[in-house]
Amino acid sequence: MNYENHSWSWIVKKHRSVHTRFGNRWFQGFSGGIPWIDAIIIIVLLLSVNKQLTIVPGMVFDLPSAPLRGGTHSALTAVMVPVVQDLSSGSETLVFFDDERFSMNDAELLLRLAAKVRNRIQASSNHDLLLLADKKIPHGDVIRFVNIVREAGVRRVNVAEKPE
Repeated sequence: MNYENHSWSWIVKKHRSVHTRFGNRWFQGFSGGIPWIDAIIIIVLLLSVNKQLTIVPGMVFDLPSAPLRGGTHSALTAVMVPVVQDLSSGSETLVFFDDERFSMNDAELLLRLAAKVRNRIQASSNHDLLLLADKKIPHGDVIRFVNIVREAGVRRVNVAEKPE
């Protein structure tokens, strides 16, 4: 009996609608790119979470919220923060100016602060100061600081607001 003349044969022929072991040809090309797509997704997720995972050394302070009315371009910046030393003595207000710390409770340090502000104003043409004060700072300390820097030659003190 001659098997070659029949319409059927023992050889399996693939038809274009028959799927291979891992799907059709389109899916095989797509499945080759899946590891690259996964790698891109992981990189994007790591980059988006990177800023949330980075811890920047520093001090967190709360600025009071206020509507922004005006501003100044200032090279002189002072930061006022409250520091609780112990429960019996209460809190102390610290002023940071030009990478130095000044206590509002120490008259000698306030004189040094005034001299430092005066030197910086004489060295620059800008007579404006940006003040970043925590909302827990007593109002009297802020007014005292403003008076000290005004006597040192500051013409305008711009109090910053808390960004929303």
